[in-house]
Amino acid sequence: MVATMISELQNFYEDYWPYEMNLDLVEKFHKRAHQEKYEVVKSLMVFKLKEGESVCNHVQRMQRYIECLERLNVSFDEELDIYMILNSFPRCYDQFILGYHLNNTEMTLAQLHNLLRMAESAMKKNQAPTSTNALVLSIGKNKGKKRKGAPKQNRKGMAHVGRLAMA
Repeated sequence: MVATMISELQNFYEDYWPYEMNLDLVEKFHKRAHQEKYEVVKSLMVFKLKEGESVCNHVQRMQRYIECLERLNVSFDEELDIYMILNSFPRCYDQFILGYHLNNTEMTLAQLHNLLRMAESAMKKNQAPTSTNALVLSIGKNKGKKRKGAPKQNRKGMAHVGRLAMA
């Protein structure tokens, strides 16, 4: 165990028994690993895709954060990885996220990455309005059109007949 250490640590631990050396090393490096886990989780949670930034670079950076956590013995399933990545996108990707949830297909991070690349290129080509604008446009689309067909009967007469039937 001592042979794999740098010379500074070898000199420090030359008079230690292996059990004592292990306890001391765990104590020293446990605090450091705990702080590093916190910093990586914090960075992962606040990392968001900015408008105009490349989706590929963003997903790769998120994957590096996730891999770093796995090296620090923090593990979670791939589904949670995907949810964290999807959560990091701005509102212009809401339609993509809705489609992802509606399809209910299991996919890997690589498959998600490919779909996101295609969605990004489609968004750049179409320059489509954001989902909130599209909703407003679709709601106000038929405003001002007049009804066609026969007018409905007077409801006052029906209500009057109903009162008589109850009495």
